Amino acid sequence: MLDSGETYSEYAGVDLTQLSDEELVKICKLELPETVRAYKILIRRHEALIYNSCAKLLGNPQDAEEVAQDTLIQLFHKLHQFEGRSSFKTWLYRIVHNYCKNRISKQIRHRKGQEAIEKHADHFGSDVYDQHDSQEQSELVNAALAKLKDQDREIIVLKYMSGLTIEEISEVMELGLSATKMRLYRALDSFKLAYGRVDKDGSPSEVS
Repeated sequence: MLDSGETYSEYAGVDLTQLSDEELVKICKLELPETVRAYKILIRRHEALIYNSCAKLLGNPQDAEEVAQDTLIQLFHKLHQFEGRSSFKTWLYRIVHNYCKNRISKQIRHRKGQEAIEKHADHFGSDVYDQHDSQEQSELVNAALAKLKDQDREIIVLKYMSGLTIEEISEVMELGLSATKMRLYRALDSFKLAYGRVDKDGSPSEVS
């Protein structure tokens, strides 16, 4: 962390887009709120993934847009609190995760996580997908995700859409490493069960 007397002269003439997140945060702490050059680079680097994560978790574009904007505002005001105890990405996605959890409700049923799941289909077993074309798979995956419990859907999105490691998910969800792994395994089992029910009759009950 930089002291108040430090400057960012070491970055003079440097292309800020080539700096790490942590280096950009150091500059932001000196520049904000008067100058937002480093902050804008951070935003451009992460805003698409922030929005996509919100969209997958919430299943509603309007809700996702609002939560993503709230996250970016929160980021602006809380950057000075980042102390580097975890990676910037982990710290940021903890904010995203918490905002999404506050927005999720029983009425939000339409989830859009099929692209992430299909990209990592090997984790669910190829037999789940072999009998359907791409469009059918997308529809079935979408329906299966919508039937999962919130905590199962959350961890699958964090792992396969947001691309977080088990260690990062553990920090974001504030769980022990073993508990995180166990929750992910259970979530994958629930997904396969939900997918099988959707495939069979198209209207599974919520997976317990």
